[in-house]
Amino acid sequence: YEELKFKVEESKPDIVGIYFSTFYLYDSILTARIVKRVNPEIFTVAGGPHVYLYPYETIDLPEIDYVVFGEGEIVFKVLVESLGKRNRADEILGVLTKTNRNRISLVKQRIPDLDQLPLPARHLSPYRKYSSILAKRNPITTFMSSRGCPYSCYFCNNLESGQKVRFRSAKNVVDELESCISLGVYDIFFFDELFTLNRRRVNDICDEIMRRSLPIRWHIRSRADTIDEGMVKKLKKAGCRLIQFGIESGSSHIQKVINKKLSLEQVQKNIKMVRDNGILTYADFMFGLPEESNEEMKQTVEFAMKLNLDYAWFGPFHTIPETEFYRRGLDTKKIKFDYWKSYVENVPEPIQQYWWPDFNYEDLTEFLFYAFRSFYLRPKYIWQRLLKTDSVPQLLSEAKAGIKALGKLVLKHG
Repeated sequence: YEELKFKVEESKPDIVGIYFSTFYLYDSILTARIVKRVNPEIFTVAGGPHVYLYPYETIDLPEIDYVVFGEGEIVFKVLVESLGKRNRADEILGVLTKTNRNRISLVKQRIPDLDQLPLPARHLSPYRKYSSILAKRNPITTFMSSRGCPYSCYFCNNLESGQKVRFRSAKNVVDELESCISLGVYDIFFFDELFTLNRRRVNDICDEIMRRSLPIRWHIRSRADTIDEGMVKKLKKAGCRLIQFGIESGSSHIQKVINKKLSLEQVQKNIKMVRDNGILTYADFMFGLPEESNEEMKQTVEFAMKLNLDYAWFGPFHTIPETEFYRRGLDTKKIKFDYWKSYVENVPEPIQQYWWPDFNYEDLTEFLFYAFRSFYLRPKYIWQRLLKTDSVPQLLSEAKAGIKALGKLVLKHG
């Protein structure tokens, strides 16, 4: 935060936009506070998923001047132009101010045609600094080619992007990929919530990449039941190097409880199909879900190992606000009080209470240690990673990251 203070002093901005996530609310407020300490005349603008959940609580923060409610690309430009002309922002739809809280300004902004947006100006960011142990060569960049997710998993809220999925056209997507190459960025991480939802668009993007002969390596995120072998072969041919799957649990019972409803048999079949076609596999899993037993958590670890994945991530289930599980917990008194609301109204420090009441932090940490150790310290896995490593620097980077992660777990476990 001292470096942040120095950066604000050095750059002397007129406006600072700050991403607000409820889980990291403390950090966002502290950032805004530092900005105002440097210069109270700097305009601070809050955006992100938190403001959808708690718009009035956000604008009531003394450190915040404006809240952008919804997708910000267009409305933020309007706000900046208005402030530049010294005009009031009370009349801008999608902008909440200190004085218009009861007016129609609290209208979520949605951009129906994503192709109308200009391509990101990566050259204005320190893009050469971004790296990943999953990349074949750094720097890397992240990329969004669609917004929204049509599914309704009970652990998730998609208030920010919505359930109606909006897609960028294949030409628009590949134009941006080409602009990344012009900067010397060849490893692209697609962060679409579900890249493989529209098979025709996947094919069109792959065909356009191959037509232009772009030498990129790209990663995508998918559900394990929205792919087929024809799609996977096309993805591989177009340079897709890794597919990340949100599997969450290796228990059929828990799949139903969380409303994910994946067939574990189909998951196994499709993961194998992806691996057989030469694409790396990565899966995310959660522990501490409602109705989950210790035996079912062990099943998840065993299932992850059975899938023969290249990478796996295990994390605790977080009861985030405005999700089905959080509402259900409050309704049934499983969750004794609305602790997110209480936290938002009085943020003394980072929140600590975020797991399901049937579990505690110490037990979940212990199980995470067991999961990572069981998955990554298998001789078979280590040998396979050695054989699949693209380069010595990547191998060293993966080993360093693994040791660091396990070291943190050992400290917590100990």
